[in-house]
Amino acid sequence: MDREEVFSKVADICKEVFDDESLEVTETSSAKDIEAWDSLTHLDLISALEDTFQVSFTLEEFSGAKNLGELVNYLMKHLSE
Repeated sequence: MDREEVFSKVADICKEVFDDESLEVTETSSAKDIEAWDSLTHLDLISALEDTFQVSFTLEEFSGAKNLGELVNYLMKHLSE
């Protein structure tokens, strides 16, 4: 799976987690840009990503990602292992 496919799935997951089908995200999208993105929905997002991609984020990855692009970077790293 290439980065574009992974990001497309992440974008779909974001629409579901943030309950907004019209949500348009980019790799730089973060909690500052998405009103519904708070600490609880962050947990939901991480959980949904882990379930969908069958990976486990480290605590550093879980808490340190500043935007969706960084989450995709971590996903790509895990998917290549």
